[in-house]
Amino acid sequence: MTTRRTVLIIAVALLTGLAGAATVSGPAAALNASSSAPFPHSPGTTVDSFPVSVTVQQGDAIAQNGMGSMTLNYAASDGFDGNLGNVSSSDVSVYVSNGTGVEPVTAYQVSKQGNGRLALDFQQPVGVQPGDRIIADVGNVTTPSSSDSYAIGVSTTGADGGTDGPVPVSYEVVAANISFPNQSASQFAANQSVNITGVVPNAGYVAVFKQNDDGSRGELVGNTRPILATYDDRNYSVNLGGRVTQSQPLEAVVYYETSGTTQTERLNGSFDPDQDAVVTNNGVPANATGYVTTLVASGRLTAGEEYRQGERLLFAGEPGTSYRVNAIDNGSIGGIQSQFQTAANGSTTIDTADLGEGQYIVTRIDDGSVVGLDNDSTTSLQDDSFFVTGETVSTATSIDADAGTSGNASGGASTEAAGGNASGEGNGSAGNESGGSGAGGPGFGPVVAVVALLGAALIAARRTR
Repeated sequence: MTTRRTVLIIAVALLTGLAGAATVSGPAAALNASSSAPFPHSPGTTVDSFPVSVTVQQGDAIAQNGMGSMTLNYAASDGFDGNLGNVSSSDVSVYVSNGTGVEPVTAYQVSKQGNGRLALDFQQPVGVQPGDRIIADVGNVTTPSSSDSYAIGVSTTGADGGTDGPVPVSYEVVAANISFPNQSASQFAANQSVNITGVVPNAGYVAVFKQNDDGSRGELVGNTRPILATYDDRNYSVNLGGRVTQSQPLEAVVYYETSGTTQTERLNGSFDPDQDAVVTNNGVPANATGYVTTLVASGRLTAGEEYRQGERLLFAGEPGTSYRVNAIDNGSIGGIQSQFQTAANGSTTIDTADLGEGQYIVTRIDDGSVVGLDNDSTTSLQDDSFFVTGETVSTATSIDADAGTSGNASGGASTEAAGGNASGEGNGSAGNESGGSGAGGPGFGPVVAVVALLGAALIAARRTR
């Protein structure tokens, strides 16, 4: 017999049932499968919470005489290799949700029967009616080691010995993983940010850290808000808040919220790296490293402005889009002076070193349209052009590059060159790791840093006017 901690289960009752249940052998199921979802949902993880629920049907034995026991068969699916070894009575909560509220069931015994089965024997028959939802929330279950669809076989026994089920209640185990492309972040941007893609578990965060000299995790420079459960790749933007002022490797890490006992509470949480937990796949942290180049520029490219030859100007356009700089000759679009492509965040720098004295515009390569360089809704050669004077910027007074880096090549941009991606699904070791850090977070050596920076620069093809 045990008394489970008081937990609101409203969020559990709102979970959507997941498809892909495995076949569970046994009598024809009378209960109706409702929902199940481990928290977090990554493979080989000992979860904080694992609610599974079924709905009572008309004619069920437990609807006639009350529920005397409940069995959860976690090994109902082929390929299940998780375990219940850490589960104790204090890890189990049972609730009945009806039309008026959620009532906890407090008097029952918990026993592990082997082969992935967990039995709950109630001290007194639990009265339920057709349409009621029975929820068993079990912590400390270790999820299977591979991403797949699984099912828990749920059966109940009435006070008179009649059995309902088993019915398969499906759930998903999906590895958390992120990809951190090498990219640029400008000190001129209103929100200095980096873009990261991947799968982040329910009520999880993507947090970005600097790296210490020895490659270990350093200062936190930005993080997302809590993220709803996702089972496919999504894009996440992390605001760095101007904390990154030099080109350097940054580490992105997936965390999950540890405070709160319902999804609603967790989604209202705030990130704390000392309190929240790193998401792992079979014990390997879900993290990745990307090299972030701070775009060293003397100013933002703006319509109507005059610039000296040799100035490096920040251009903000569409992500991963190709552009060119054209001269304006006698009021018409003239020759192409340079071509470039923006990075994943839409930014790059334009170097005026090889632009002669004159008037210029930026056009898209795909359709030849003029790019607006002011804040109005119209574009034209005159309204959105800029000027280069005959004055030059001397090398001694040119833009200060970050120590140890070469800045951005003329007209170049940090494109989505091999960023990090670490995933430990399946065998407990880092898989598909490209430029990323594994469990120990190896450092980003000087040689690799230089190669990454050079690889991120796009060579601009310039022709003189």
